[in-house]
Amino acid sequence: MSSIIANRKLNLSEALLVMAWAALVVPLMILASIPTSTAVQGAMGLFAVLLVAALKPFCMKNILARFLLLAIASAVVLRYWFWRVLETLPPMDIPVSFVIAVALFMVETYAIFVFFISSFISADPVDRALPPKVSAANLPTVDILVPSYNEPTEMLAVTLSAAKNMHYPAQKRTVVLCDDGGTDQRCNHEDPEIARVARQRRIDLQDLCEELGVVYSTRPKNEHAKAGNMSAALERLNGDLVVVFDADHVPARDFLARTVGYFVEDPKLFLVQTPHFFLNPDPVERNIGLRADCPPENEMFYHLGHRGLDRWGGAFFCGSASVLRRAALDDVGGFAGETITEDAETALDIHSRGWKSLYVDHAMIAGLQPETFVSFIQQRGRWAAGMMQLLVLKNPLRRKGMSLTQRLCYLNSMTFWLFPLVRMTFILAPLAYLFFGLQIFVATINEVLVYMSAYMAVSFMVQNALYARVRWPLMSEIYETAQAPYLSGVVIKTLLKPRGAKFNVTAKDEVLEEDFISPLFKPLLVLWAIVGLGLVAAGIRWVLFPGDHTILMVVGGWALFNFVILSAALRAISERQQRRGVPRVEMHAPAVAAFGRDGKFSFAAATIVDSSTSGAGIKLVPGPDTDLAEMAAINPGYVLYFTPEFPKSPHLENAIRVQVKNVERTSSGVLLGVRYDPEQPMIVRETIAHLIFGDSAVWERMRADRNKPMPMLKGMAYVVGLGFTSVYHTVKALMAEPARRRAVLERVRLGEIETAQPAHLLAFGEAFDPDITNPGFDPSLGVDGQGAFHGASVGYRQMQILARGLESRT
Repeated sequence: MSSIIANRKLNLSEALLVMAWAALVVPLMILASIPTSTAVQGAMGLFAVLLVAALKPFCMKNILARFLLLAIASAVVLRYWFWRVLETLPPMDIPVSFVIAVALFMVETYAIFVFFISSFISADPVDRALPPKVSAANLPTVDILVPSYNEPTEMLAVTLSAAKNMHYPAQKRTVVLCDDGGTDQRCNHEDPEIARVARQRRIDLQDLCEELGVVYSTRPKNEHAKAGNMSAALERLNGDLVVVFDADHVPARDFLARTVGYFVEDPKLFLVQTPHFFLNPDPVERNIGLRADCPPENEMFYHLGHRGLDRWGGAFFCGSASVLRRAALDDVGGFAGETITEDAETALDIHSRGWKSLYVDHAMIAGLQPETFVSFIQQRGRWAAGMMQLLVLKNPLRRKGMSLTQRLCYLNSMTFWLFPLVRMTFILAPLAYLFFGLQIFVATINEVLVYMSAYMAVSFMVQNALYARVRWPLMSEIYETAQAPYLSGVVIKTLLKPRGAKFNVTAKDEVLEEDFISPLFKPLLVLWAIVGLGLVAAGIRWVLFPGDHTILMVVGGWALFNFVILSAALRAISERQQRRGVPRVEMHAPAVAAFGRDGKFSFAAATIVDSSTSGAGIKLVPGPDTDLAEMAAINPGYVLYFTPEFPKSPHLENAIRVQVKNVERTSSGVLLGVRYDPEQPMIVRETIAHLIFGDSAVWERMRADRNKPMPMLKGMAYVVGLGFTSVYHTVKALMAEPARRRAVLERVRLGEIETAQPAHLLAFGEAFDPDITNPGFDPSLGVDGQGAFHGASVGYRQMQILARGLESRT
């Protein structure tokens, strides 16, 4: 059975599922192709829609209900396809209409193929149990790679701090910063400014690595982008496993504990992939203003799609948050670099050598998404180009050594990125009739109602049933439409010249000082305007050609649907102010606070209610020995210390110096908003990194809070509302843009604009000057030779924590 599903035998349930699918193919094809009257087809379609609606509430928890739902939907979709190919194409004696109609039909056929293959892959997603426990003596050695090119040093400090402090024996773990921005090639660049920046970067990162106790690695030349960078580092390493974290992907402490055991259990396992969880919204989500409880766009892939790939042996390397076996990498000559999608290419090469992979759906990293629409399109363009390269250069259907299901999994992942061409075809097709009167399909209004309405209803219902918790209705259409006019050219260019694609690094330190219109606004705006003119043309045709009312109802309705989606997506070009992306992570962490003046100190129990890398929210609760007068003196500008309590990681309990930004006094305590002092020892920065990123349960809780279903009709109504609000805000922004640009030019002329310094969400703190009335205190003054505090009491354990924390500052 290894030729069917990866390198293992089908279990009984899987074998029965495959046989059931196979047994249904013939009757489904027969049922789909039998000609019927319009009335019979209408009755069948209505019955199918009612059955799907009845099964829909049960399909996520019951595999039988899910199987029946997909079987019924398959019959409806196939009947629509046979109707389209046999009865709706215009005659060949009208060549222009025929060519356009055939092109549309081919795109619809592709969409139906995607429906079937994605339904198959997602029909029974895997839920992985925890890996087996492994004694410390038997744990494999691990090399942790953090590839970097142009990311800020502060960002790297957070990621490296977290990677260094993951739960794992220190002698079996090596953290390596793979610096591609300080290579010999760049340090000796012919442009003196590039050379200067590269040399300074190398010095700064070498100092950072020395301070953190991690390894710095660079190489002579920038060859093969990220893949070449990591492969160069591996030449000097010999660990059993290789872990990869992008520069902005900060790992939780349990990352290795939840992944390494699988490799000990299965010697043929080469990959454990985990989800990419993001702290900040993507530009489409932020600019359009999607609701806070709307599932993030990537969750459809990471929470459901990849679990489906895992079921069929096709879980693949996603470039970060991954663990790979070194022997498997060596088996294929290291990280692949023929395409710009080195991650999927590497997994494809290793899978074809007989190795296995799995996926663990537990978020254990927190990362960043692009801040601007330009960077978002650049990132997605790289993914699209890379997948098209793989499809052409390393087509999985021709790849030896892979199982049938693996081929299907890779084919699904690659052909997904044809969506820009599909989406543009669906948007432009109705305009061929509305503008030029070209016949794109031949059908009566009754036939359209009974075939197309059932097909569309079932398609939307199945999507809502399978992906309810991770994708609200029509959100895919909005995201694809926002990208389609930009990525279509990338896809076509790469298909024609697959070796011409280049790797571009996505910016991770952007700052948006004000609202503005994206430089990429024209394609999406022009497309929206053209479709809007199409609706005007439909109205004119309705008046001038009464005999065309039937076809206008269909094509005009189609164009109206496109216009609503385009209207909702339009606001993606209207960038919204984002001076700093520092989301606060909610928590409930115990701590001890120390405050005072003139050598007199007071202590209070504290709870950290939220935190980012720049500051925190802290609640102080006075104890019997707390100086209430001094607590009452805490106001904005006051400087104090607090030490978080980490029972499982006491070595990371260090006092953090903060400045108070705001105060709220309640009957139960004092709520403080504080800002971290960035001029703190590295051990304190490690404390902050662990406080925010150390517990993966925080990310899982945030995922669960957003992975909630939206009823189909309610979701569609929400998108219609977005269409109205997006157009209003975008038009308003477009009208304000000329004045904004003139103001910017004037400020530049007057020298009022300085280079923006991003205060990014993965940069520690921001500078502050202590309040002269409370310059803070010298921690050593409050600690005796044995590390015990004199005076106030907040409990013996808490005093130990704060004493140890403050001692680390002296």
